[in-house]
Amino acid sequence: MTDLRVLDLAKLERELAYYRRECNDLGARLLRLQEEQSQAFREARRSRTVAKLIREAHRLADHCATPEEIGSSMLEVIVENTLCDRAAFVRRESSMGSVDVFRVTHAIGFGSDPPADTAAVPSAPAFFLTTARSVIETPAYELTGILRMPYVLWAYDKASGHALILGNQSESNVSRPFETGDQELVEGALSVYIDVMARKQAEVDLRIAKATAEEASALRARFIATLSHELRTPLNAIIGFSDMMLPGSTYRLTEHQLGEYAQQINDSGRLLLELINDILDYSSLAKVAPQLLLTWARAETLIGASARELSALAMQNDVQIELRKPEAGLELNVDQLRFRQVLNNLISNAVKFTGSGGTVTVSARRRPDGTAELVVRDTGVGMKPEDIPRALEPFQQIDGGHARSFPGTGLGLPIAKGLVEAHGGTLRIVSAPGEGTAVTIQLPATAVRVAPPPEG
Repeated sequence: MTDLRVLDLAKLERELAYYRRECNDLGARLLRLQEEQSQAFREARRSRTVAKLIREAHRLADHCATPEEIGSSMLEVIVENTLCDRAAFVRRESSMGSVDVFRVTHAIGFGSDPPADTAAVPSAPAFFLTTARSVIETPAYELTGILRMPYVLWAYDKASGHALILGNQSESNVSRPFETGDQELVEGALSVYIDVMARKQAEVDLRIAKATAEEASALRARFIATLSHELRTPLNAIIGFSDMMLPGSTYRLTEHQLGEYAQQINDSGRLLLELINDILDYSSLAKVAPQLLLTWARAETLIGASARELSALAMQNDVQIELRKPEAGLELNVDQLRFRQVLNNLISNAVKFTGSGGTVTVSARRRPDGTAELVVRDTGVGMKPEDIPRALEPFQQIDGGHARSFPGTGLGLPIAKGLVEAHGGTLRIVSAPGEGTAVTIQLPATAVRVAPPPEG
């Protein structure tokens, strides 16, 4: 009886071991099937994501106005199809030896907790991923820090400096979010992004080039129209009066008339020379900055010399020029010839557009921040605030009877603005009709100092 019970128990153990093996084999086959299904799903997801990105690329390029708008839209497509928690496009800003500094340009999935602005990645790899078995060290530490997630998938295009990084918070045993096979996905997504960005940038550059060409064409047309008008008037005077003064002329001129006509010819010639000088000065503005001969000069000397030079014009127009004495010892590091040209243009403009009995005030002071401020203020006709940008454009004159009564190319203010900017400063205008105009030059603190008083 005991032997029979032992035999039955051994039989049951053999059957139990058999069924255990069968269950283990079934579990293994089920696990392999799940792995295969997961792998098939991931491969389909990769192909679907890249294919959808390619389809979306043309739509995004057509609907996004600027290259910057494309990044956010493409991240939405990527995150939707890769089932990741966070994603970001980053761009290499600089390199310090073997360390590349990247800046986040677009990010998604952060909510109210934005990513860090920059990240330093030593020897940035072209492709990288982390899993549960990855050792978190360089560059994994830096890359996971960008999205603040343990599992990341990274692709970097060194030629363009752009990179794409995807992140997940968790990882399961069967359906791992990232694996080596995802290299095709992340690199394909990045490649599509770079291609679309390049296309959109080319469109933007083309629009800018077209606008620049149209502006240049309009500028050339204005230049020709202005030049033909401004040159014709003095040339007609020169030719007409010289014809009357030629030997053999039928005109019988008195000594007084001869002197008057000679003065008219001289005035017209000087006007022509002024017009030509303005045109040459404006055409050479791009080359001015490297040619400036900077020296320290007293502000009082600069504004005083320009005021004296234009005193005759002020007397002819019955305009008074007032100088506000600057701080004692205030000096400016400028090209004296070019800066005098700036002041002369501004003061002559102020005198010409100020009526009889008006005043032009010139002042200079050092501001609390160390910069210098020179102001030319008049009590003239002024102009509308919306006309100020036009006044700073070449070959432009503001419409209006008084403004149009003065000849000129409209280059005085643009030349002054260009020369001030060549000195590292800024020029701004404040004006209102009937209230006059104030033109302010501001020079950087590096071009300003106060010299000590002379000894003795």
